[in-house]
Amino acid sequence: MPDWIAFSVDLEPNKDDSLDGVAGAMDWFDQVIPRGNVYATHRIATELPGVINALAADHEIGVHVHPREFGHEHDQLAELDKDRQRELITETRIALARAAKISEHEITAFRAGRHSANKATFSVLADLGFEMDSSINVRYTDYLPDSLTSRRDPFILESGLFELPTTYGRPPLLSLTGLRLFPDRNLTATANNLRTDRRGCSGLHALSWLRDTVSGLSMYMHPYDATVYHEELSNSGAVFRKRAERLLNPIESSAFVSASDLYDSHGK
Repeated sequence: MPDWIAFSVDLEPNKDDSLDGVAGAMDWFDQVIPRGNVYATHRIATELPGVINALAADHEIGVHVHPREFGHEHDQLAELDKDRQRELITETRIALARAAKISEHEITAFRAGRHSANKATFSVLADLGFEMDSSINVRYTDYLPDSLTSRRDPFILESGLFELPTTYGRPPLLSLTGLRLFPDRNLTATANNLRTDRRGCSGLHALSWLRDTVSGLSMYMHPYDATVYHEELSNSGAVFRKRAERLLNPIESSAFVSASDLYDSHGK
């Protein structure tokens, strides 16, 4: 079992822009995850402030930016200039602080929507007093060099931010999990992989292998993973919830941490 698990949610609207089921999914998240990170968007902060306020009691609230919520035609934060990135991050942070009823300076964790962050993003975050970023994912390589996106353990960026990448592993090729992934072979700790079955290997089997292989697990989900509002998603809703509970049940509650907890113990 991992020594720590940083389980987080990208708290955003559904894929069809509705908010159906989001509050219920977050009630479930709060019951199953003793402590984690909630990276929430501006729209969630303004339209579901009560959800943010309730989650802030046990979880760390962080900023999650989707430029489309601000009128942009795309969701790639890294494609915006530095000043515009600063504006969107700041506006989201202020809205979240208001919803959570805390000071905006208490919100120091960030994850870019679509993992769309670049070095300008990290510079902006450092200037604004953020301490932690969780945008790096080995599957998203458009805006950052391989020297960063290939990392899976927490580390310090050049900007001084504490980086908590999404955990991934490379199972042996001649294994059920390895055959599931061939030829890519990188298994990331995401709800999508937990939901998805391939080549006779269930998502629960694959993520259980990863859980039992790493010393620390940084994993994330979306509210829509735990609902039934997107019929095209395999094993969502009740099936995903059951899989997540089975995956997490063997882990001691004391091992669940937030990004700030890891920063305090590793980053400072």
